[in-house]
Amino acid sequence: MSTTNKSPAPCWKEQHQENKGRRRRELLSPSTAARADVMAMECRNRLMESVRKIAASCNTDTQKLGLLLSGGVDSSAILQAAAVSANVRFAAAVTVVIVDPDNPNNNSRPPEDELYATEAARLYNESLSHTMKHSIVRLSPASLIQKYSRPTIQTLALWDFMETRNSLIISAALHEASKLGLTDVIVGDNADELFGGSYDIYFHEKYVNDAEGWKEKRDGMADLPFVTEKLAVKYNIKIHQPFTDQEVFVQWALRETTRNDWISKCSIQSQFGGPYEMQNCGKIVLREAFCTLASWRRMDWIFRGSGAEEGDILVGYFKTVLSDDEFRSKQTEYLQKGIKLETKEHLHNIEIFQSIFGGLVHPIKQRYPIGDPRGCVSCCFEIDEPFCHLCDAYPAQHPNHPTLGTR
Repeated sequence: MSTTNKSPAPCWKEQHQENKGRRRRELLSPSTAARADVMAMECRNRLMESVRKIAASCNTDTQKLGLLLSGGVDSSAILQAAAVSANVRFAAAVTVVIVDPDNPNNNSRPPEDELYATEAARLYNESLSHTMKHSIVRLSPASLIQKYSRPTIQTLALWDFMETRNSLIISAALHEASKLGLTDVIVGDNADELFGGSYDIYFHEKYVNDAEGWKEKRDGMADLPFVTEKLAVKYNIKIHQPFTDQEVFVQWALRETTRNDWISKCSIQSQFGGPYEMQNCGKIVLREAFCTLASWRRMDWIFRGSGAEEGDILVGYFKTVLSDDEFRSKQTEYLQKGIKLETKEHLHNIEIFQSIFGGLVHPIKQRYPIGDPRGCVSCCFEIDEPFCHLCDAYPAQHPNHPTLGTR
């Protein structure tokens, strides 16, 4: 696979100023423009404070601090915050990318995460005259799935395809961090949820004139649990999440920020070194707080940015291990047990789940008879919200289940 050390287009710093200036002009009044500057500075200071706290908590004689570096907005901001605020010297950064050995033409250009992360690491080392090791783990779809499905499903006790697929890459990154001897790792969890970055609902037109409705939706998603800590236990690593810091970040964001602070149309870059195009954009305050090469990068789900464009090459793997007829037969077999399987990936995961836990048994969740309204409509396991974390069903409640709210 060819690689490149090419720096991004030299306009990323200028683009940062252009996006900020355009937004100030669109805010119409001097007071709202001034607020935008204040909020960006506040966000900057709070991220620096949180990273400083994490670094201070690590004993440099016994602990080695690293970073899971996707090269996205969140991890690049963390890297920049550490560099400019506390002279934090990471021992290593880890980036996981997916390559397709069966289609070498697709590998002529490295995945976007690799390109952004490589340059971010170079700039970080240059700014501190430091030599942080940057480990890039390149895995084929088959090697990623075969090596990390079992430990991921065992740790998380689920067989869904959405959370499992993203978590495979995190598992691979944490495994590499462990091999590098890292004891503590910083991750960018919760930035998208807290700052309106990743979910289509944050951009819905119905919230343009409904600030309270948007805030209620954001507040309900902004402090969700993340699987990273669970996965890290397996690799004897302690996870640090600046954007989940209640004292420094979460309570401030929930109390002080609104949709207008986080959502706007800006010029966004879809490819490293590529052009910028106007589109809906979240995490505005965080983007404005740090001028990094990824400040105006398009948000990508982890499996896309790492190289599995739209998830196709991961999903494609499962097409090769089971025929359509065999899958339909398995679907029927599982449906008789009260399990609805959507894809071959779903089947792959649930069979691993059963081999680990001894059947359709969960370590903490009860399974109800088929049709029992207390169970998920697609797997019969108990649920306490409309979304089933075990099987991905949504809405998961039985038709005559009492309403559990909205996701």
